[in-house]
This record gives sequence, C-alpha cells and structure tokens, in this order.
Amino acid sequence: MSVPAVKSSWFTPDIPKSPLMRRRMLWAYAFISLPILALLVFLLGPILFSGWVSLHRWDMLSPVSEMPWRGLGNYIFLLTKDRVFAKALGNTFLFAIGGVGANTVLGLGFALLLNSPVRGRRVWRVLYFMPVITAPLALAVMFSFIFDRNFGVVNSVITSLGLPRQPFLSAPSQVLMTLVFIAVYQYVGYYIVIFLAGLQGIPQDYYDAAQVDGAGKRQEFRFITLPLLKPVMLFVVVTNTIGALQVFDLVFATTGGAPANSSMTVVLHMYNTAFKFSRMGRASAMAFILFGIILLITIIQVRLLRDRAYGD
Repeated sequence: MSVPAVKSSWFTPDIPKSPLMRRRMLWAYAFISLPILALLVFLLGPILFSGWVSLHRWDMLSPVSEMPWRGLGNYIFLLTKDRVFAKALGNTFLFAIGGVGANTVLGLGFALLLNSPVRGRRVWRVLYFMPVITAPLALAVMFSFIFDRNFGVVNSVITSLGLPRQPFLSAPSQVLMTLVFIAVYQYVGYYIVIFLAGLQGIPQDYYDAAQVDGAGKRQEFRFITLPLLKPVMLFVVVTNTIGALQVFDLVFATTGGAPANSSMTVVLHMYNTAFKFSRMGRASAMAFILFGIILLITIIQVRLLRDRAYGD
C-alpha cells in the first residue's frame, strides 16, 4: 500500500481549510497591514521624497512639480565647494570620537563601581541616570550659563582661585571639548545602566572558579569581565556613535555653531541650509551623505566588534 505524497513544503505552507482559521488569518493580516501601511507612508515615503528632492533645487515655496533638476549637483557642491560642510563634518567626527570614548570608559568604570558592594547603590544609580531623562534643550541652556565667560559659575570658581577666566563655549580651541563634556554628563548614566545590566548577567560561578585558581582582580577583569561584556560594548559603541553623529539640540541651544563654525555639526548645518537659506535640495543631499557615512561606520563597527565578541 503506497503512502500519498505530501504536497506542502517549507516554502508552501499548508493553508488552513477551516472557515474559523481563515477568518483568524484575515484578521491577522488586517492588523499587520496597519503598521506596514504606516511604515510606508510615514517612513519610507519621506525618505524617497527626500532622495528625489536631493536631486533638485527647491526652496519649499515653489510647487514640487516645478523643481529645477540638478542631478548630482547638490552632492558635488557639498563635497567639493561647501567649506562649512567640510568643517561641520570634521567637527562631528571629533565630537563623536570624544563622546563615544568617554562614555564607554566612564560608563564601564562607574558600572564596575556600582556593581560592587557600595553603600547607597540605588541612590547613586538614580543620580547618575537623572541627566538622561532631562530635556536636552533645558540641559544645554543650563550649561551655557554655567560655562559663560563673564557670569558663569565655573569661571567664578576659577577666578576665586586666582586663575584666569576661560572662554569655554566662546573659544574655537575649547568649544568642542566643552560640548563633549556636556554630552557625556547627559548620557553617561544611560550607558552605566547598560554596562551594569551586562555585569549582573555574568554568572558568579566564573569568578568563584577564578578565585579558586588564584586569579586576582585584574586577571578576573581581563579574562572574564571584558570578554563577556564585548556584546554589550558593541551595543554601546554602535548606538553611541549613531547618536553622536546626529548631534543637533545640544549645539543648537548652546553655541549655534559659533564661534566661526568651530562647533558647527552636520545636522545643524543641514537645519540652517534648509530652514534659514531655503535650500531644501542641498539639505536633503546632506542628509543622504550623513546617512551613508553612518551606515558605513556602523557596518565597520559591527563587523570588527562582533567578530571579537563572538569569535566569528
């Protein structure tokens, strides 16, 4: 007696024959279609429209159908003639390097401290995380007064010690370093929590076995903590880099790109180009260049850190 062949396969699943199952499937597709439609309309649609605008010259006042065609002219201008864009790109990279490095080192250091038996750990965790939930614009305005050259609290303390006033946000040589300090103050608490969660996910058995073998604290950190924290470090570095390359509100509220574009960032220059000078085509091209840079850096970081983290 022969066995009938099964007609379904992994790429052609069985279709439910029951009317009840069919109605459930229809309802499932109906619910799924809503977020997919929203994704297409509110995410993919603007991205495609922005890409189309980047190939034209548009002042946002003339009709979209009458936009003059420029092709790759906006991209060529930004990469070859726009000195402000080149300056903004360099500032953004320096800001990202300083912020990511400081957040990673300080976040891991404070997480190790809070993971040890310290009194009032819960209070310290709340204090470290409070700047994260503070409005970025409010925090930026507050620090612009704190680091004010003439009336700031920091300069009042410095002059009381007999030292000269420091320009901080008003000097090209100090403005980026000051902005990195403000950004680290605001976001390091978030990365402390991430590292702390990773540390608490490491089984205590590993440390107990290392202590039995005579390993010290440095050896435990080097051969147990760091290797097991590499996936967490991958997340911290990638997400922090993406956020740092898109910095806007901090610079907008403190310096506005001054002095002499020494704190100008790509997103702030994009904002000025679009809404101050009504050059939406050029601003859209700027957005796609930044998107390409972020995508490339993210791919490189993921490949390098993932291979080290998982041993692929």
